[in-house]
Amino acid sequence: MKRILVLALTLALGVSLGAAQAVKLAFVDSEVILRELPEAQKAQKDLEVMVKTWQDELEKMGQTLQKEVEEYQKKEALYNAQKKEDEQRRLAEMQQRARDFQYQKFDTRVGEASTEREKRLTPIRDKILKSIEEVAKEEGFSFVFDKANDVILLYADVKFNLTYKVLDKLKRGTGK
Repeated sequence: MKRILVLALTLALGVSLGAAQAVKLAFVDSEVILRELPEAQKAQKDLEVMVKTWQDELEKMGQTLQKEVEEYQKKEALYNAQKKEDEQRRLAEMQQRARDFQYQKFDTRVGEASTEREKRLTPIRDKILKSIEEVAKEEGFSFVFDKANDVILLYADVKFNLTYKVLDKLKRGTGK
């Protein structure tokens, strides 16, 4: 779909180039901006700390479960049928709690990690887009592509790279 959009845009630009008004193209690399923007770095570090805490908790749950399973296996022969059933149910519940925790925290659609990532990065992305728009208008560009997001960019003259101008605007605080 994106390739079709890029192709249609390119064809439209080709037609526009014949018109009296010149069309200027530029690009940015949003990955570079997110990697170098201090507030994005802080948000990413905060997310990493949060996720690490959850990963540690999940790992602890797994280790506890493994220990309990091993303990059960050692004593299984000594248990009567009711005790075996109770222990198996208890272990299954422990395993289900670990699965539920993993789903709640790490599911790519509804997990807290994804939700927190969006909550923290959306305002930063909005700020970046506003700065891109401002730089593009200041520099007189009609279109700005993002080199990082699956856009086929076969050649890019570095003189049209707005990445560091956008980053500078963001760091100076004028991209609010």
